[in-house]
Amino acid sequence: MTSCSVCGSPNDLPCQACRLQPQDYHAVKDAWLVHRREEADVVYDRGPTVEWAVAAMPGGIVAVWSRQQQRFLAVPTQAPADARRYAWLELTTACPHRCRHCFLGSRLGHGHVPLADVEKAIAEAAALGVDEIVLTGGEPTMHPRFVTLLECVLETGVSARVLTNGWTQREAVVAALAATGVEVEIPLLGWKDDHDRMTRTPGSFQRVTDTLRIYRSRGIALTLTTTLTKAGVHALPALRQFAAELGVPLAPSSLVPQGTAVDNWEEIAPTGS
Repeated sequence: MTSCSVCGSPNDLPCQACRLQPQDYHAVKDAWLVHRREEADVVYDRGPTVEWAVAAMPGGIVAVWSRQQQRFLAVPTQAPADARRYAWLELTTACPHRCRHCFLGSRLGHGHVPLADVEKAIAEAAALGVDEIVLTGGEPTMHPRFVTLLECVLETGVSARVLTNGWTQREAVVAALAATGVEVEIPLLGWKDDHDRMTRTPGSFQRVTDTLRIYRSRGIALTLTTTLTKAGVHALPALRQFAAELGVPLAPSSLVPQGTAVDNWEEIAPTGS
């Protein structure tokens, strides 16, 4: 069986996701999940709650964070020297949602990373010459020092990408996300009630669509994303229309059998996945 040359998955739906992604979109989350699956033999010194790494697209894991040594340790990789490199930093495992496909699985809901630890990792990642630092979680904006950490990334001169579920509408966060050099991704996991069923959070569809409009009105660099679950596939026409109304790109991604997605696979996976 052949696999997608972009996301590495052996079935057709992720390839559909890759075809639907904007040309200039770097699917760092998809790449991270594929690497996380394929690099299972690598010993990750991840601590009790989070995982941090530097990865290359295409290629593999370049370095993983050692909490004992407080630095990134090199990992053998076939990534070419000119590959786009990014650092994946999970700031927190806190989240208002309990998504049926969450890749964190049992790691969700175990607290925040100390500020000093993340600041050190940001400095290390910038010194490694990454093109982008990705702040994620959990829900990264729930970290009590999120704004400080985002500013810390920008001070290094490296661009930032924030993967957020769109729950946060606090002014301090909105203002920080509007800064130059910040890309923001927000998912809709279905349309209306389907989204709420996927997040297991009543009212989340209304909350997220309101947030998308607020962020757009503030000039935040947005990408609307979705995961190609049954709900995501069904919602594609509505999501395309909504993205066009907002004037933002839509970037679907593949469903990966990790975390709670494994437990809910028969319910959420599209036919043929």
